[in-house]
Amino acid sequence: MECIVALVLTTIAIVSLMTMQSLSWKGAGKSDYLGRAEGILQRELETKESNIMWGTPPSSNTTVTTCADASGNTITCGGTDVVFTITYKPTIPSGAVTTYLINVKVTWLGSVNGIKSSIIVSKVS
Repeated sequence: MECIVALVLTTIAIVSLMTMQSLSWKGAGKSDYLGRAEGILQRELETKESNIMWGTPPSSNTTVTTCADASGNTITCGGTDVVFTITYKPTIPSGAVTTYLINVKVTWLGSVNGIKSSIIVSKVS
């Protein structure tokens, strides 16, 4: 009788753990996408900042959308390999011709809002 009770309790414990497996896979996938998107976001912010500092200012208030694959490599939007969508919009705050506000947003399939960040870049001539 004790063996049967132990077997039933063990079975219940194992089945309970098996139901948690799908949640852990989902969490691991979300974490992977979030980490990759953060890397792409940081790279885009630093690239845009570098371009401004080296004398290539962006066109103000022009939204630019590019796409990236799972490795972060820039690819053509609309293809089947598109994993991340990068939206970039620079703005010039009122009157400050050498100051730029760079907004970058990275979204991926299945994300509602993605992640976004901004940086203010000032270039003194």
